Amino acid sequence: MNINNFIPILLEQRRSIVATSGNQQTRPVQVLRPSWRDMIKNYPNTSVDVSTLYTEIGNGLLDMLKQNSAWENTCAFRMSKGLNYSGFKLPFDNSKYKAKGAGGGVHKGDDKLNYWYRVRELAPYLSEHLGKPEIDIKLDKIEMPVNLRKKNNLTQAEWTQLWNSKKKISQVEWSKINITKGIITFDVSGWSDASGHFTLWDGNHLIYPGGAEHDDPQSSKYYFHMLYPTKKKNGDLDFVQTNRIRIWELK
Repeated sequence: MNINNFIPILLEQRRSIVATSGNQQTRPVQVLRPSWRDMIKNYPNTSVDVSTLYTEIGNGLLDMLKQNSAWENTCAFRMSKGLNYSGFKLPFDNSKYKAKGAGGGVHKGDDKLNYWYRVRELAPYLSEHLGKPEIDIKLDKIEMPVNLRKKNNLTQAEWTQLWNSKKKISQVEWSKINITKGIITFDVSGWSDASGHFTLWDGNHLIYPGGAEHDDPQSSKYYFHMLYPTKKKNGDLDFVQTNRIRIWELK
C-alpha cells in the first residue's frame, strides 16, 4: 500500500476575478491554482529524459518520437503532466486556442489524461485559467538592422551595440522574481519550431530549462535575457529573443 496515494491534492483558492461595468460589479470568481508542493513533486524535471517521459505517458508517444525527431520538444508534455497530476486536469479539446488550420493537438496518455503538444496552445489556456500573473515583464522585440541581414556573422562591435539596445530586466524586477516560485512562461520569437518555453521557477533556477545554457545567467541564451543571432530559411540574419516573461505564483 502506497501512503502517497492518500495525500490530498491541493488546489489554491488564491485569486479573485471581478468584472466591472459602470458602477456594477460581479461577484468575485475564485481562480484555482495547483500548489507548489504538488507541482514540484509531479513535474518531470531535467533528470527525466525524453524517452523516459514518453514511455511514462504512453499510448504510442515514444513511437511518434522515433518516427519524427520534432517530438523531442517536451516542455508542453512536461507541464501537462505536472498539471494533470497536481489536480489541474487539462481538457482534450484545445481547438479554442489554435489558429485556423494550425497543428498542435492533444495526446491521450495511458492514464487517460490529456497531454497538450505545444506551448502555442497551452500558454494561452494557462493564462486564461490561472488568472493574472504576479509578474509580467515585456522585453520589447528588436529587429535586425536591414544593412546587417545579409551578413554571415556580426562583428563584436555590432553585436555589443545590438545587445545593449535590447531591454533587460531591472534590479527591482529581479528582486521580485527571486522571491517568487511558480509557473513561468517565456514568449520567444525567431525559432522556426516553437513560440516559447515554460517550466517551473523556484526563485533561483528553471526546473527544466531544456539546455544548461538557458539557466545560465552568463549565457546569451539565458531565458531571462535571451538574444542571439540565427539564420532564417531565406538566409537572412535574424534574432532569437525572449520578448515577454510571466510568472504565476504557486504557494
